[in-house]
Amino acid sequence: MLTWRGITPAEQGFKSKLAELGFEVEYEHFDSERDVTNLAGFLRENRKRIAQKDLIYTFGTTTTVTVQNFDIGNIPQVFNIVTDPVGNGITFSIETPTNGATGAKLSLSADAILQLVEKIYPFKTIAVLFDPREVNATHEADKVLMAAEAMEKQATLLRLIPDNADLETQIAALKPQIEIVDVVYVASTSSFMTQGELLRRIIPNDTVSVGSSPAMVDRGISLSFGENYWNRGEAAAEVAAKILRNGKLPNQVPINEIVPDEATIFVNRSTPAGEKLNLKNLPNKIQEK
Repeated sequence: MLTWRGITPAEQGFKSKLAELGFEVEYEHFDSERDVTNLAGFLRENRKRIAQKDLIYTFGTTTTVTVQNFDIGNIPQVFNIVTDPVGNGITFSIETPTNGATGAKLSLSADAILQLVEKIYPFKTIAVLFDPREVNATHEADKVLMAAEAMEKQATLLRLIPDNADLETQIAALKPQIEIVDVVYVASTSSFMTQGELLRRIIPNDTVSVGSSPAMVDRGISLSFGENYWNRGEAAAEVAAKILRNGKLPNQVPINEIVPDEATIFVNRSTPAGEKLNLKNLPNKIQEK
């Protein structure tokens, strides 16, 4: 079990579901502490031993891609909390996964998210906030930009590197650009997650903000779509069970996706922005935070 920022509810849900399905599992866990060098060093030093495992579980895009780059034997890999496995080069297909890996997607597509936002809060302008150091966040930002332009919305990409020494300068430069848009889209970014008050400092509390990761609602954004980490962990466990119990190869187990009409809508009602949202006449389950 290889994680990026410690054990999350995704791993807890994964373990719980495998136990519920009757598996007795011996786990070995390594956490990268958000440092790809740490992960690469662990894989390099323990490659032969890891190749004796029955399965490799990976959290997030960076962890998943790094493990694939090491090509550890023919050990099946099950990823979790990955926003765009095709766009990030993890696989070429959702239905028939490639590169020895399958798993559970974290979120809806950018197209689906923006279409849902339009129903809940019609908008004309959108800013996309992301950390350019994170490959998954950059891919997501590009996808949102294309989806917005296809809907004839005015979109702007805004870069933010939270742990740089010039953070205050960055915030001062970003605020005027954020204050003039209708919606702020926050890309799924580990560096944003580790700084709890960062988004609240940057995004006005009456500006609607949206993200692909439900965990972002706990960091102050207004709206998100998908499933919580625990449920995604359970979905990844069901994928793993087909490999462990039924002897299937990763390319025989489609990646688990969230269906837009079945996605949970996570809403932050604690700010004026949350009161602007029209959630009537939607088939989705609503979860307020």
